[in-house]
Amino acid sequence: MSTYQALEFTGESDQPWRWTARPRPNASELATDEVLVQVQYSRINHKDRLALTPASRVIAADRYPLVGGIDLAGVVAASNQPVWPVGTAVLATGFDLGVARPGGFAQYVRLPVRYLTQRPAELTAADAMALGTAGLTAAAALTEMFRVTALTDKNAPILITGGHSSVAQIAAASLARRHYTNVTVSVTHDWPAPAHALAHAKYAAVLDTVGGDALSVILPQVQPGGMVVAVGNLGQAALNTTVFPFILRGIRLQGVDSVHLAPADRGELWQLLATNLRPTPFPRYTTIPFDRLPAALTAPARGLTVVAIA
Repeated sequence: MSTYQALEFTGESDQPWRWTARPRPNASELATDEVLVQVQYSRINHKDRLALTPASRVIAADRYPLVGGIDLAGVVAASNQPVWPVGTAVLATGFDLGVARPGGFAQYVRLPVRYLTQRPAELTAADAMALGTAGLTAAAALTEMFRVTALTDKNAPILITGGHSSVAQIAAASLARRHYTNVTVSVTHDWPAPAHALAHAKYAAVLDTVGGDALSVILPQVQPGGMVVAVGNLGQAALNTTVFPFILRGIRLQGVDSVHLAPADRGELWQLLATNLRPTPFPRYTTIPFDRLPAALTAPARGLTVVAIA
């Protein structure tokens, strides 16, 4: 039986990762709802770095050792599913990849078909991984924001918080693609609290990656009929607010969870990322070979890193 290489997270402080050789299954060994994907590219996410350390609780203690990698792009290598024939270019992000089941830091991975999204022809596998979970989150957030009537005006004031994050950067570049001209990208986590429950109505829509105090301060500044889309908690998790922005201005606070999106929604969002919401400029990234992944995971984060697995 042939084998393939995978990078396991061990959960041990002295040696948090190890290379392992695993037997490659054939089609007859797959469950009826599974396919085998040959991984071509993955990427290093903040969540992958956290998963190296059991104290982060990204991976439950009893799940170690586990192959990491929450994002992957590749091709179907074995399948009993007519809808997913061998050779189909696919993506998989979220669900429990790399946190409760083997993820994309391997040359092959068995996946339930509901995890799969067909990769749009307009995106290479490497470019798809430059977007990854962050891109999918940004696209999901923007499709919610576009429900705001005021955003029919390309000069409507939009705020994006956590500007150093991949989600914020991709969202800003996608809005540029759609010719929005009044987008403020904030990198601060410190927001001066308004003196009253309602403040000057500055923003038609907000994409918030910070949460906590920042979100508490932003809600009173949203225009009537506006929306805040919350996608993260780079700051704090606790939210301190009043009902007044909601009952006096009719604003909406919409959460986005890209981890458990339905397959049909994923397909639509990836197609948007490849076309109408393709970030402009496209994120700059560095590509490293698979054998350099352990060093990159344990080194300080420096920009966006895509991993060539195949």
